Amino acid sequence: MLSSPRELTRHSRYVAASVTVPDPADDPTGYVGALLRLADTHGPGVLVPTTDEALEAVSAHHHTLAARHTVACPTEAVAQTFLDKRITSEVADRAGVEAPRTVSPDSYGELESLLERLRLPCLVKPAESYRYNRAFGVKMKRVHTPDELRTAWGEAHELGIGTMIQELIPGPETGGVNYNVYVVDGEPRVEMTSRKLRLSPRDFGYPCAVVSRVVPEVIEPGRAIVAAMGLEGFANVEFKQDERDGRYKLMEVNGRPNMSGRLAVRCGVDFPLLTYRHLVHGEAPVAPSWPEGVHWVNEFKDSRSLLDHWRDGRTPWLRGLRPYLSSGVFATFDARDPRPFLARVRDRVGTEKTAAPSPAH
Repeated sequence: MLSSPRELTRHSRYVAASVTVPDPADDPTGYVGALLRLADTHGPGVLVPTTDEALEAVSAHHHTLAARHTVACPTEAVAQTFLDKRITSEVADRAGVEAPRTVSPDSYGELESLLERLRLPCLVKPAESYRYNRAFGVKMKRVHTPDELRTAWGEAHELGIGTMIQELIPGPETGGVNYNVYVVDGEPRVEMTSRKLRLSPRDFGYPCAVVSRVVPEVIEPGRAIVAAMGLEGFANVEFKQDERDGRYKLMEVNGRPNMSGRLAVRCGVDFPLLTYRHLVHGEAPVAPSWPEGVHWVNEFKDSRSLLDHWRDGRTPWLRGLRPYLSSGVFATFDARDPRPFLARVRDRVGTEKTAAPSPAH
């Protein structure tokens, strides 16, 4: 199902048919209606929301959709515990999972009353990530002064986008860790961890290079937050190591496939497949062993990030190239299924041509 004509999956050799549906962020009712109609025209299917906006729409109509399809996401009450990052912070506090100190002012007056107690620099983060990213094109904003904080908080507030002001957890990009898990009846059945190497934009952006690593320190807090939320099925929990005390602090929880999900598949932990087999055939997920040192690279984002690392001397040349020289997988490119990659290249070239200034006459 496609909600944008630029989505690449329709080009895959493994796609037998694609259907265009309304954007779930702009028209959630139309999106859900299209899913219900698909049950009539194509028969029941397995619904796996892969974005927050799709998950929000599906979870809000979980009961209705589950009568026609197999739904691979939680109900609305559970989904809101991770979609609304303010609730995530509250759940983490009750569960005893360490997380950055967070406040959520509702008015300019409340913001002013908090300023004296806030330690700068800090982060202005959205309560609902996808709405913020659509409005500002970034995941969050780092602010250094009271005026920067007022501006960053105010521009989101004026658009009706809820935000949080969060303590900055100091540490390099390599301090970021993913804990991926599949839960059945409250029991973690399959677990895998990985470490982020580079982000785009750097420090507070989206991952563009990730490596499989055993990080035992995040297993217990990962299990604790997933249990406190009542999550079943797949979940991705993000942590960051605080360089001040070496402890891992919770950053966010995703109850849907994460961006670097192909890394787990490449390592033999095929979360999408085991989700399908569990929900459709009732097969109990079995935890496979998985190798360390396997890389996932967003080939369209990482090249620029790597150049920045080389320019400022943060990463030696050979170490920076390691994700490309060792066993791994790319975000889009696959020699067995190259058409999505080629379509993305065409889109990028077309975008650059459109953005280029016209020659002077």
